Amino acid sequence: MRGLAPAQVLRDWPDALAILPLGGGVTAGHVLVLPKTHVPDVAADPQVSAATMQRVAEFAAEMGDCNVITSRGAAATQTVRHMHVHLVPRRDGDGIQLPWTPVAGASRRPGSDRQPWSARPADR
Repeated sequence: MRGLAPAQVLRDWPDALAILPLGGGVTAGHVLVLPKTHVPDVAADPQVSAATMQRVAEFAAEMGDCNVITSRGAAATQTVRHMHVHLVPRRDGDGIQLPWTPVAGASRRPGSDRQPWSARPADR
C-alpha cells in the first residue's frame, strides 16, 4: 500500500490497517480491515489473508455483535481489487438485511437438500 488514498485510520498494525469506509459505511462503527501487502482477494495469498483475519478477529472482539464480510470476484460483489474485510456492527432490530434470500427451485450444489440462496432482496 502506498498510503495515497484518503482514509481515517482507526488502527495501524505492522501488517494491516483498520479504516472507516468512505461515506461512513452501512452503520455507525462500520470498519474496513485491509492488509498492507497488496493481494487482490482473500484467496490470492492465504498467509496474508490469515494474518489479516487475525487483525479482523482482534477488532471484532472489541465490537460485540457484528457481521464479518469479504468478497472474492465480481459475481460475489467484489468491486475493489484489494482484499478488505467489512466489520459491520449489529443490534437487534437494526433493520439491516444481508443480501441473501431463498430462491425457489434452485440448488446450491448437485444433490443438496439445503436451501438455495440468491443476492436478490427478500422484498422483490
